[in-house]
Amino acid sequence: MMPGKPDFTGGILNLTGVRPGQAFSYDGLSFPSMNIYMLSFRSTYDAIEKLILPPPLKADRDLPPDIQIWYFSSHDTLPMDGRPLDYHGVQFRARTSYDGVKGAAGWEYIDALDGDKTKVDIMGPWGVYFGMLKKLADIRVTPRSIDEVEITVDRRGVRLITMRMRIGAELAEDAVARMNEEGGYDTLTVREVPDVTYTGFVDRSVCLSPTKGSNAIVRAWEAHDASINFGHLELDPLDEIAVNSSPQAIALKGTASLDTFTKMKVLAALPLNG
Repeated sequence: MMPGKPDFTGGILNLTGVRPGQAFSYDGLSFPSMNIYMLSFRSTYDAIEKLILPPPLKADRDLPPDIQIWYFSSHDTLPMDGRPLDYHGVQFRARTSYDGVKGAAGWEYIDALDGDKTKVDIMGPWGVYFGMLKKLADIRVTPRSIDEVEITVDRRGVRLITMRMRIGAELAEDAVARMNEEGGYDTLTVREVPDVTYTGFVDRSVCLSPTKGSNAIVRAWEAHDASINFGHLELDPLDEIAVNSSPQAIALKGTASLDTFTKMKVLAALPLNG
């Protein structure tokens, strides 16, 4: 064993590399460097509740039915075992609330930065633990010109997402500071672990991760000429997501601290036969 690294982990938690009680035993940020291309658009409450939010979460109808979709690359991520992991993903988010607690929820496609998906098999158990669906996909980032980027997501030979944007001027430090002060929201997730007969659950709960405080924007750039197109698979019917406004875009460099995971809490226990 290398100094400061956990021992060999057997059983199904071999994928995470560490057992509960030994996780996140490192200093520093969990996500020290995230490069983000984000766009948002007006959709419908029905699309949000069917395709973005995990049941039983509902769309926050005090707010417009907006969806965020953002590509991120994360270099030297430190998961629960502290072993560096490079990966990237495309995440959907929409605003929700549960029992008076407001936040956002969603799910994501993930891939290894170099395409070797054996490097990201930790994401299966990580998604179950965190309560967020993480599906493997082929994610590609292609420069279309010196300032235009195209991001695609393919799964089972089908193009599911094509998003483009043109990167503009960098925002001033005071604008980034305002974004950190005024923006952001906590993340609601739904953990569901089936029982041995797959007729009920041994754990089913709504959880809250304090991402409003644990995530930070370091730099930001204007982005223009954003577009989004969706494809269709039976379990990924993304073409049902209505795009009812011109997408707005921004590019960001951000971080996420250990508090994202170590200060996560259970908001409510859900019925085990639900």
